[in-house]
Amino acid sequence: MFTYRHKNIALLACLLFTQFALTATTHAASNLQLERVILLYRHGVRTPLPGEVQLDEVTGKPWPTWAQPPSELTPHGAAGARLMGQYDRQRLAAAGLFSHHGCPAPAQLWFWANTDQRTIASARALAEGFAPGCHIAIGHLPQGSDDPLFHPIEAGVTNWNAQQAVASIQAGIGGPDALMASHRDALATMAHVMGCSSQHDPAWCATGNWHGSLAVSPDHQHMQLTGPIDKTSGTAEVILMAYAEGRAMNDVGWGRVTPAQLEQLSQLHALLFDIYARPDYMAERVASVMRQNIRHLLEDKQAPRLSVMVGSDNNIIALASVLGLHFKMPGYAKDDPPIGGALGIELWRNPANGQRAVRIFYQAQSLTQLRLLPSAGAQAAPAALTLPLSGCAPDEQGRCPLSALLSRLRR
Repeated sequence: MFTYRHKNIALLACLLFTQFALTATTHAASNLQLERVILLYRHGVRTPLPGEVQLDEVTGKPWPTWAQPPSELTPHGAAGARLMGQYDRQRLAAAGLFSHHGCPAPAQLWFWANTDQRTIASARALAEGFAPGCHIAIGHLPQGSDDPLFHPIEAGVTNWNAQQAVASIQAGIGGPDALMASHRDALATMAHVMGCSSQHDPAWCATGNWHGSLAVSPDHQHMQLTGPIDKTSGTAEVILMAYAEGRAMNDVGWGRVTPAQLEQLSQLHALLFDIYARPDYMAERVASVMRQNIRHLLEDKQAPRLSVMVGSDNNIIALASVLGLHFKMPGYAKDDPPIGGALGIELWRNPANGQRAVRIFYQAQSLTQLRLLPSAGAQAAPAALTLPLSGCAPDEQGRCPLSALLSRLRR
């Protein structure tokens, strides 16, 4: 049944789509032409990762099972990614970069995914939505290998030292307890969802007394995080995924979490990136190959009109940190990359003088959109946010000179 709540969601999505249509019209009417677009996507809705759940429900209630193996994109997640691909085609066709229908020439597109099943399958679904019935190659290295584009530290192509990393992060953020200090309300929500309610609860249920630490591992090769951020980040993400998957609310935090409280759980998920991806020492290394690749795509005159890379949340956070960007998408906490969303860069060119400008943005379906999976069209339009680049005075569409972005990428 199409309820009042669904009608509001559809109305909001329609307004968002109208906003995009007006933006595309404004761009077309200006003296700048859209030349190419780069999208760094996070994979769609997936099953829980091995070891991702770090807390058990206090009274022993089991976590819900999933039909697919661990770490894999679900059919529901693939459907959400196809809707994003359809939206990308509609928007870029409206801006004149592609035709509205038909198969683009192979040289106009480049899709590259990380080596996990969930990223490869997400890239394939995005391509299917963008050009239905067309053969679009999805590039990736062998499954399970470390692709330097997404995992430069693990692939050994960037200089990283555990002792230096811990020292730099501690100096920058003051440690995990300092990060958690202003988010005890989110921790209390997690305790409620997990069933904490009596004096017989585990010690961690007394969230005010729960502390964490960041240290070098005994083998001196890794960082070792303990405490609430470590234990709740993945646990919260599993609950968010269950909601986005469209599962019955009894399977979403045992029915103890409301959609409004999901944003607090999203905050717990985001705090992990404030240690492993956003600090300067980590961001410069996690995004070391990614920023070189993006710079090449911006500077190479033969680069495709659309480049789509599909990775994970930490890839997006590291790149955003390198560029000095922050974002908050509807329903998510600040700087928590939405499931199936993308950080994007548009390159615009003035045909009169050849000068180029860029607009950086974030686009993502809300958790409720993912949960309901509306049909393609106005209802499928994601929310979008233009991200200002520091050090430049943007034009009325939020575009900055290309040189401002390149200087950040070269830093």
